[in-house]
This record gives sequence, structure tokens and C-alpha cells, in this order.
Amino acid sequence: MPTAHETAPHRRGSYAPGQAARARILDAATEAFGEHGYRGASLASIGRMVGMTQQGVLHHFPTKPTLLLAVLEERDRRGQLTWPEGRAFSGTEVLDAWDATVADNVERYGLVRLAHVLGAEATEEGHPAREYFLRHIDIGRTMLREGFAAGVASGELRDDLDYELVIRQVIAMSEGLENQWLIDPDGIDIVACFHDFTRALRARIRRPV
Repeated sequence: MPTAHETAPHRRGSYAPGQAARARILDAATEAFGEHGYRGASLASIGRMVGMTQQGVLHHFPTKPTLLLAVLEERDRRGQLTWPEGRAFSGTEVLDAWDATVADNVERYGLVRLAHVLGAEATEEGHPAREYFLRHIDIGRTMLREGFAAGVASGELRDDLDYELVIRQVIAMSEGLENQWLIDPDGIDIVACFHDFTRALRARIRRPV
């Protein structure tokens, strides 16, 4: 019987190709879901995009809902790469992060389109991504809520505003601009528009000196 030492290199060698295959499938699924929606994209077609059979795809992602959620979670993971480690945002820093996310999304048209297509589909009861989108919205609201609360506590932000209303405004502006951009990418500069909004918002919520 081979020892653990003798079998370890084989395990390490097979791990990297498996991860690479998963990454290729996620990229293909992102494109397919974004183009055709969750119901319009088949596992077989996603497999053909990466030179696999449907069973090959299922080897890495056991079900279609599993693959969908993996694509969405990868989108969130990439979006959180600029978040601070080990602490929450504070004050207007949370708006800096939102600005950065909007700018980053301009380079990820397929992922943004995917999220909007699936978000609309997920309004239906029983859609496999419905719970994900509820959590996704809650993550964004919590991020803003904690950042504004920390800013009030530190004295940077005013303490006489309805920050729940402000949170809704930030999310609505971000989502609304993305909708316009997806329809007419060359007709709107969403980065400039959103940054102008957050610049005015910073002036409104900062505590007067």
C-alpha cells in the first residue's frame, strides 16, 4: 500500500486541473446565464462551451441550481475584493467602496447582465436564486447601515438623518443606472453619474465643521 507521502503529489496534481475546470465552467455559465437566463441556458450547452459533456459539468456542479448559485457567489466574491479586512467600513468610506464597485462593474458587463436577468426571474416564487438575491440585497443594506452608523458614532456624519432612507437611495441609484447602462452601454457614463450622486450625498450627510 502506498504511503501518504507517496500519494500526496498525485492528489496535489489532480487538484489544480479540477479547480481550473471549475473556473472554466463558471466563466461559461456566467456567459450562458447572462445571455439566455437561467431557464434558457442548458447544462449541455455550457458543457459544449468548455469541451465537456453534460455529465462532465455535473461532476463539478451536481445540479443546475448549484452551478447558478456558484456563479452568483463568485460575482459577490469578486465584488468584495476591495473591502477592508478585519473591520467594517466607516462613514463616507462606505460610499468610496460603492463608487469602486460601480467602476469595477463597468468591466464586467456579462456578470452585471446576468445578475439583472436572474434578479428579474427570481421575483417568481420557487426560483432557485430567490433566496440568494434576498441575502445579496441584505448584504448591501447591512454594509451601508454599519458604515453610516460607524460614521455617526465617530462624529463624521450627521445624527439627524434617516439613514434607512439614504440606504434605499444609494441602492436604487446604483441599480437604476445599471439598468440604463445595460440597455445602452455607450449612451450613459454610469461611473460619472454615480460618483456625482455620491459626491452630493457626502456633502449632505457629513457633520458640519
